[in-house]
Amino acid sequence: MNKFLFALGVSALSPLVLAKPTIVTSIKPVSMVVAAIAGDHAEIQQIVSSTASPHDFAMRPSDLRKISNADTVVWVGESLERFLEKPLKNAGKEQSSIEWLALEGMSLHNFAEEAHDDEGEEEHHSEHEEHEEHEEHEEHEEHEEHEGHEGHEGHEGHEGHNDDGVDPHVWLSPDNARVLAKAVAARLVSLDAENAAYYEGNLVAFEKGLTAKDAEIRQALIAVNTVPYIVFHDGYRYFEQHYGLSHSGEITVSPERKPGAKKVAEIRREIVEHNVQCVFSEPQFSPAIVEILLEGSSVKTAPLDPLGGNVTMGKNAYFSFLDKLSGQFLSCLG
Repeated sequence: MNKFLFALGVSALSPLVLAKPTIVTSIKPVSMVVAAIAGDHAEIQQIVSSTASPHDFAMRPSDLRKISNADTVVWVGESLERFLEKPLKNAGKEQSSIEWLALEGMSLHNFAEEAHDDEGEEEHHSEHEEHEEHEEHEEHEEHEEHEGHEGHEGHEGHEGHNDDGVDPHVWLSPDNARVLAKAVAARLVSLDAENAAYYEGNLVAFEKGLTAKDAEIRQALIAVNTVPYIVFHDGYRYFEQHYGLSHSGEITVSPERKPGAKKVAEIRREIVEHNVQCVFSEPQFSPAIVEILLEGSSVKTAPLDPLGGNVTMGKNAYFSFLDKLSGQFLSCLG
């Protein structure tokens, strides 16, 4: 009888003993890297759905509960997911969260520096008049960003770019994915020491698999690295610079801003001048503007998904994401 009661007691306690760490993630690319390390030993709860954009996301009460109950929150950073800043602070999760942009070893791009380089090149070649309006637009944005940096107020209209100019789309760089994977492995080991060997093994497998996938994609994209194209918004520079691609322009600087008639006319002129072969849309935003741009044109178009909405989650999700993204480039540029 005593043995039965003891067994019953152990059975009742086992869910507590076997409880998995709960990792709350901001967006799907973050979830992909976390899943590679966590495997089936941790529960991942994602806040922004795979079909939504973090640029204009609004928190729900259920999201706040997820944050409150999380062992760790993993997010890109304030420049992309501004909606997370206050909830993390209110829940006392700031110190225990992993902010991808703030990790040591990250390779970050700066919008302001790249804009300056682009301006110098365009002035040198005097290719067209588009740059004058672009320069005024960039100066206005930099002024807004400077104001936002001092008080974090009046920044809502510019969620796409950070107040210090850092490009937040870091998941598009395999090198940066390695940095996050190491940080996630270390955190999971600290949360669940009994399964340390499992997490460390997953990290080794992820790094090895990423090296192979990176080399494979690099070789494939060589065939199209001189083909001119236009992206929906300027959010692919980590991927483009890593693999030697370079877009000829973008439809909008920030995805929440729709281009006006003058900008549309300029892009059409750009398509002709640069012999653009493809104009990419994004599944998170309406393709109508792309259709307007290409009306009466033979230029190809295809969706380019920076968030991997159709990627099946699992330990190899990030590899699948890189495959799909490179495949989208190849299918339209080839």
